[in-house]
Amino acid sequence: MIELTPQQQQFVDAQVAAGLYREPAEVIGVALGMLEQRQREYEQLRPGIEQFERGEYAPLDINDLKHRGRDRRTKQ
Repeated sequence: MIELTPQQQQFVDAQVAAGLYREPAEVIGVALGMLEQRQREYEQLRPGIEQFERGEYAPLDINDLKHRGRDRRTKQ
């Protein structure tokens, strides 16, 4: 059995009452799916975050970025 805070229970109940989900378990299932997705995305970003934390990055040149974006748009 999962215990929710009163605020969490109120949110779950509101989702079901609004007809967005059929039952509380469905709300929890969707929430867990979103958490799993978020963790997968973080795992994909982690190497870049670690690289940044080690100081291994180049400063962003906004003008160069704009130029490359314009070039890409004209080539489409």
